[in-house]
Amino acid sequence: MPTKPTFSLSLFFAVRLLLTLWAAVTVWLLPPADLPGMVPPQQAGLGEGAPRWLLEPWQRFDANIYLRIAREGYAHEEDSVFPPLYPLLVRGLGWLLGGNLAAAALLLANGATLLLLPPLQKLSATEVGERAATRALVYWVLFPTGFFLFAGYTESLFLLWVVGSLWQGQNGRFFPASLLAFLAALTRLNGWLLFFPLALLAWQQGRRDWQTAVFLPLPLLAPALFIAYRAWLGLPSLAAVYAAHWFQRVGVPGQDVVTAVRLLIFGDQITSSRFVLAFNLAVAIGLLAGTWLVWRRFGAVYGVYMATMLLFILLPTSTVKPLYSFSRYALAFFPLFWLLGEWGEKRPFVHRLILYTSFLLFLYFSGQFFLGGWVA
Repeated sequence: MPTKPTFSLSLFFAVRLLLTLWAAVTVWLLPPADLPGMVPPQQAGLGEGAPRWLLEPWQRFDANIYLRIAREGYAHEEDSVFPPLYPLLVRGLGWLLGGNLAAAALLLANGATLLLLPPLQKLSATEVGERAATRALVYWVLFPTGFFLFAGYTESLFLLWVVGSLWQGQNGRFFPASLLAFLAALTRLNGWLLFFPLALLAWQQGRRDWQTAVFLPLPLLAPALFIAYRAWLGLPSLAAVYAAHWFQRVGVPGQDVVTAVRLLIFGDQITSSRFVLAFNLAVAIGLLAGTWLVWRRFGAVYGVYMATMLLFILLPTSTVKPLYSFSRYALAFFPLFWLLGEWGEKRPFVHRLILYTSFLLFLYFSGQFFLGGWVA
């Protein structure tokens, strides 16, 4: 499967069309119930007719929170843990679309995915070659939670900044690399962690000039500005909001893995399905092993990137929602898919096993999402 410039674009449009049809079929066959994670179409401002049916299946959970922030700012305390860049962009684009924030959120997320796939394909090819890069890209997009790249979430925008930042850093352009990392940190709380692989790249390249020293800390500035803005609004600390509204506290990294095992074996108070929890546990174990394998295969820069990202998502602990959204966060660990791409290239059976299993789970998880079921 040779990698061509148009392949990533074809992949995007094929999966986008698949999800559009799958969402329509799913909600037509099984009209979703009125669940807490859903917003009635009239309240979401979706209108009637085709626009409503195209947009409504995607208005679930965090997507509704981002829309609320775009409309009202941080009027709701529980929303104040979400950094502001994505809802600000949604609000701006929504104004251009006559106030249709739901359409703006989806256009922004899908536009980010469309822009992300070609450079990710190119970056992947430099690490594993064209054929393995093609497989890696397919595995990544069709990962069971890959549909979040097309939903009104921050996954695609965040990864657009991340991939661009690492690419610029590898090419010795640390001002744009740091600026993109700054934008990543204004999109997701863990974006500031890009400082570490960028600093390692600068050290490996022998960059000791004052410009690099000034630009590199830019990602660290973003969370400081966010925290200062929240304090100016009179909001409680991030830790307090997470504890009060999201049932999470900072604990010993990996404590949630133990909790997940205990709940699966002995627990009877699991907020999501046992299958979802078991899948999140499998993903967590895969990320732990994959981080070590990526470090060995692709070097310290990507190893540091994955290790710091993994440590960050392992820090929160919860007795009722362990490993919360782990399978969705796995999309940020794109170097792991390079390994899968290499394995799939060398062994056709492995390729089919990864692709078929992932695609079936992709349909199952996305279908559950459209019906208002929690998956990640």
